[in-house]
Amino acid sequence: MKSLTLQLKEICDALVAVTDKTYHYEKPAAVKAPYIVWAELGEDTSFHSDNMKVEQQVVGYVEYFTQTEYDTTIDAIQEALNSVCAWALDSVLYEDETKLIHYVWAFKVI
Repeated sequence: MKSLTLQLKEICDALVAVTDKTYHYEKPAAVKAPYIVWAELGEDTSFHSDNMKVEQQVVGYVEYFTQTEYDTTIDAIQEALNSVCAWALDSVLYEDETKLIHYVWAFKVI
């Protein structure tokens, strides 16, 4: 079984390869868009054998905030996620208050 730390590091490394403005849990206040924020949420269905966990599925999310319509970074994020996990585009929102386009992907690593 791959360690939880290694699973999370692979997600982080894939996203940092897209942009160094990648943050775990929350961005620093001074950072302006575009940027990525990601976090693990917990464990999904996992598998056990002989009273031991043999496969752990961890779920989380990746958020990307941008002011650019048709920002090609969204494609780079999806390619990066393809290299390390299963994922789904969960939502795309326009935030009136911040004037940002907000993409959200759900991911699952095994």
